[in-house]
Amino acid sequence: MRTALALLALASPCVAADFPRFTAQEIDAHAGEVVYAVTVADVNGDKKPDVVAVTEDSVLWYENPSWAKHTIIKGKTERDNVCLQAHDIDGDGKIDFALGAGWHPADTNKASTLQWLGRDAKGEWQVHPIKYDEPTLHRIRWGAVSRRGKAQLVTVPLQGRGTKGPNWGEGSGVKVQVFSIPDEPTSPDWPSVVADDSLHTTHNLQIAYIKGDHYDDILIAGWEGVFVLSNKFSGKWSREQIGAGNQDSKPFKGASEVKMGTISERLGDAGGGPYIATIEPWHGHQVVVYAGSPMKRTVIAEPVTWGHAVWCSDLDGDGDDELIIGQRDPNKDDLKGPKGPGVFVFTPTFDSKTKELSFTRHTIDDGGMACEDALATDLDGDGKPEIIAGGRATHNVKIYWNKGTTR
Repeated sequence: MRTALALLALASPCVAADFPRFTAQEIDAHAGEVVYAVTVADVNGDKKPDVVAVTEDSVLWYENPSWAKHTIIKGKTERDNVCLQAHDIDGDGKIDFALGAGWHPADTNKASTLQWLGRDAKGEWQVHPIKYDEPTLHRIRWGAVSRRGKAQLVTVPLQGRGTKGPNWGEGSGVKVQVFSIPDEPTSPDWPSVVADDSLHTTHNLQIAYIKGDHYDDILIAGWEGVFVLSNKFSGKWSREQIGAGNQDSKPFKGASEVKMGTISERLGDAGGGPYIATIEPWHGHQVVVYAGSPMKRTVIAEPVTWGHAVWCSDLDGDGDDELIIGQRDPNKDDLKGPKGPGVFVFTPTFDSKTKELSFTRHTIDDGGMACEDALATDLDGDGKPEIIAGGRATHNVKIYWNKGTTR
């Protein structure tokens, strides 16, 4: 493992900050049958981040600060819509959206659909198809991953073509593709390259600076574990493993959700560094952190029945990223801890005796949010990130307002 991927040594004691108080606001009690994804974007150009949600047949946005609901599209794509990312695709200064649809996870032969949503001269939203022929498209992200200085669209299916369960690790790998915006964005022919086709059940990814060279890399979780895909200056893609995930579990293996958080100098006299957070195995029951030099796998919470969202953000302003976990299903009645489903936050601390990084759990929502997706950002401009979450069985969209600490 290269040192640029590893956490620097954590070796100094610290005092944890008070944890913020959060208050919940349900901005939509029934956005759809499934709220597959949530994100934020300045949709109306007023310099305020709006909340955007994707359901099985709609893309919706909620206007900051009234949170009035507006429909971007409804019934104009093949069901189900499953993933969405914001970017000014046509260069007109207004936010557009790339959208993955045709979500049929059990059909590993039928192609999903890829498209982008933009506004015409009248301000009406239009659907522009992008040629795409892979099945089970599941996640998309924007990032400058090919050294060109411009954002490209990274697409990741869940399963390889023709694969079957329960051993999803056999057969064709998943095609991780990188699409470039053409000179005429409304053309369906977007140039693309395959960054990797060796992994299986690639449930999620993040675009981040990981190698320390100021270029975007692809942090990705799958059946075989957690990996970094990088495009070297030669134009060739490389793959490096961070960890194997949970390979002892049956029938599912590896890792599912994945995000990178940051530790500040106060938790490490060598200057802090990144940590990698995952749910393991695929659709699993463990919250896992990779940290240290070399990186050590530590299970910080279990069981978390069907963990399905991971996000890292400095919620208390102390310089260290908290770990936000969304849980989709309730735990068994005889288990200790929160019943779930819900949203939980883990704060990093350093144990001066064991010289280990540890995490303390805080309950944000226990039972009112069957969390499918979550993220954190400052919605009201007070410098304190809020948590935004979308539900599956609960069908809802919630904002958890960060009221700060008592300190």
